[in-house]
Amino acid sequence: MGSTPRHLLPHRLPGLLIVLALSCAASQSYAQALIGQSASGQPPRGGLMPGRPMAPAVAPDIVEARELLSQQKWSEANALIESQLAKRPRDPQWRFLQGVLLAETGKRAEAISAFELLTEDFPELSESYNNLAALYVEQQEWNRARLLLERAVQNRPDYALAHENLGDIFTQLAIQSYERATKGNQPAPSVRLKLDHLLKTPAIRNARITTNR
Repeated sequence: MGSTPRHLLPHRLPGLLIVLALSCAASQSYAQALIGQSASGQPPRGGLMPGRPMAPAVAPDIVEARELLSQQKWSEANALIESQLAKRPRDPQWRFLQGVLLAETGKRAEAISAFELLTEDFPELSESYNNLAALYVEQQEWNRARLLLERAVQNRPDYALAHENLGDIFTQLAIQSYERATKGNQPAPSVRLKLDHLLKTPAIRNARITTNR
């Protein structure tokens, strides 16, 4: 297929290439990762420890950074993020927001690199896989995005956003398969019916691959 169908492009706001949904679950999991670090400063491996207390309220500087990103104040957001990373270079929240900033300002390769490093350093955090998948969707790398989302929901089975995005990926793969089938040798009449049903269903037509902030 030549281009990404509009109904499966990442959700957009004026001037933004990706809408980043505020997620309480994201804040909780990142805070839990920090709580779970050992005295040596190393992150926990093999997933978040069960039974840990719920995360406290989001830090004011994190809230400020998100607001700057929402207002498209890129320079101010970058200055704040860089200043915090200078103090805490391994902090997953600030590294995540750096990836968000890179994605929103069109630096796709750098954003992909930032989120990939996050998945390596903090493999238990699902939001990085979700946002990385959205970037690969823009490049029409559907199967790569699928694998990332499957890892996200494997880490956190109640991650509704990633489940929804994964459903949209499977739908896109189904559309591609049905379209190829219609061009094959003696396609069954049901193939066209299935394809038309998918393309005409409003919930599918209006689907968006959504990312976290």
